[in-house]
Amino acid sequence: MEFSFKDILRIIKKNIIFIVVVSLVCAAGSFVVTKFVVKKTYTATVKLHVNTNNGSLSINEDLISYNYAEKLVTTYINMLDTNRFFSAVSDTLDNDYSASELKSMVKFTGVEDTELFKANIVSEDPKEAKRIADAVADTAPATIEQLLQKSAKLDIVDEAQVPKAPTSPNVAKNTLIFFVAGLVCSLIIAFIRDYFDVKVKYDSDMTTICDLPILAAIPEFEFSDNNRKSSKQQ
Repeated sequence: MEFSFKDILRIIKKNIIFIVVVSLVCAAGSFVVTKFVVKKTYTATVKLHVNTNNGSLSINEDLISYNYAEKLVTTYINMLDTNRFFSAVSDTLDNDYSASELKSMVKFTGVEDTELFKANIVSEDPKEAKRIADAVADTAPATIEQLLQKSAKLDIVDEAQVPKAPTSPNVAKNTLIFFVAGLVCSLIIAFIRDYFDVKVKYDSDMTTICDLPILAAIPEFEFSDNNRKSSKQQ
């Protein structure tokens, strides 16, 4: 399937209404579904700090402590991402959620190779997202202290806030994606239809198909309304 630049322009011009309609329908459908059908989710975030500072005055000791805390971040995340921790969080929340439900709602991630990490809590209710985040913040330091007993402790750097806007779904992003998808699909359909169209499109096609020279051709005239009226009067 080969198309020249002239073919591409002709196909697009011929199917421009079809292409525009399909693209807009896909975009509009995505907007309606994303805006009114898909459930919205809210994210509350609590930020935690691995503290290994024992009051040392040496710069070298502080640097060692910082590097140690940075390496501990992954260990702490793995310690908290357990059924034991989420069971403790569940007890804090009066068992309104099971440990498995909380584990699916909470995600721990490190913060750019620092001694900080955060917990993102996703819920369909913004107030519940904040409530669970507070429970995580209350339970995490005690859990780490029980498991390690020494070496480091966990501090709350930034408490969770009630999210004011949903984090998912992204209406603008989904609408744009489906608009582009509709555009691509309509172009593909237009090119496939043209490829299987057996009509002669150019004078050169006759020479190629029949191996005969073109002696004359009747051009396609475009008459305006004024020309049609004048021709009728004559």
